[in-house]
Amino acid sequence: MQAFRPLLALLVGAATARALKMNSWQARLDKALLDVDLGLGSRLRLFGKAVTDPALAADVQRSLSAIRASGFAQGHPEAIDTLFPMGTTARADLEGLAALRRQIPEVLQQQRRQPLSDAPRGAVPLPPLPDAAEVLSSLVALATDREKQASLREETKDLLRRTPKGLETPKYAVVRTLDGPGTLGAAELRAYEPFTVARTSMRGSGAGAAGEGFNTLAAYLFGKNERAQSMAMTMPVQTAMRDADGACAQPSSMAFVLPARFADAPPAPLASSGVRIDTVPARLVAVQAFAGLATDEEVQRQRAQLLRALADASLAPADGAELILLQYNSPLTVPWRRRNEVALEVAGGIAAARAAAAAGAAAIVGGAAPDSEPAGGVAATAVASAGASAPLAARPSQDESDEL
Repeated sequence: MQAFRPLLALLVGAATARALKMNSWQARLDKALLDVDLGLGSRLRLFGKAVTDPALAADVQRSLSAIRASGFAQGHPEAIDTLFPMGTTARADLEGLAALRRQIPEVLQQQRRQPLSDAPRGAVPLPPLPDAAEVLSSLVALATDREKQASLREETKDLLRRTPKGLETPKYAVVRTLDGPGTLGAAELRAYEPFTVARTSMRGSGAGAAGEGFNTLAAYLFGKNERAQSMAMTMPVQTAMRDADGACAQPSSMAFVLPARFADAPPAPLASSGVRIDTVPARLVAVQAFAGLATDEEVQRQRAQLLRALADASLAPADGAELILLQYNSPLTVPWRRRNEVALEVAGGIAAARAAAAAGAAAIVGGAAPDSEPAGGVAATAVASAGASAPLAARPSQDESDEL
């Protein structure tokens, strides 16, 4: 990873010009209305600056003119690009809601196709109702324990966050973005550091098999192992998909990333648990993010889109690479805010990563800034994920961003 640091610094420095301008009225209004972590005073200050910005009236007028000139069907894309540019939460919400229009019918159709025999094997019966005294004791503890109250507030906010806070993830650096119409931004090439996972094989497909795999891994993570060692939940949940004749078939395995402090010496799984420990080596991975529900059809669409982006960049998946579905959110998260990704290992490994980083840096320095770069862009991800010693201009502090 040290070999990437100079290239990442160049990417970070150049990316500040590509990111959504944090002092624009769109960014201020978006933050004032949709940022779940902002205090009331900061919301009011940002809202006031947004609505008094002369550019707001000009942009609204330009959007209305585009719709009048071209009609709503042809003019509304320009209006949306002007009022809700890529990088705003509002834009991601709009595209997430649009995705749900096709995903929800697919979920319903998938449920109708699901045979009863695919119900999870060995399903655990519903637990008995909790004891009333225990419930009362828990409520009293919650009412008097500030730490528990803060934890509950954060968990509640996570239901509205695209990426939950406080959960550990594998370390990676974004070395290049790839052109494409992704709803949550362009596809990315990521150089991942090695990490360790707990994995279980999937039997069948659909919600039943996914639930069984999740429960098996959660039991291991929360203490059903040889050490009775409880570990913190991490993200994302990784589901490997079999790939046959150029089309993804049913899931083959599900994996939880282990916290880094357990990576070298993880607790041994119980012999009958069906869990095994795997080490995922350092590798170059192409990733396409999407919002909403990860239906079979949506995964196929995103896979096809990712393959097109790779082909356009003269890259290809590694031989035998499995498609990996990455899911970051609780099932209770509002559907249009859910962050999902499809990922494929890229042929060429570290050598391809160096070439991709060099090509990406040249493209950023020499080309015009694309309108579709998300806020923070390469800069935010590289600094946050890789710890690169690069400028932090693209990531203002909370106090600074409140006053923009």
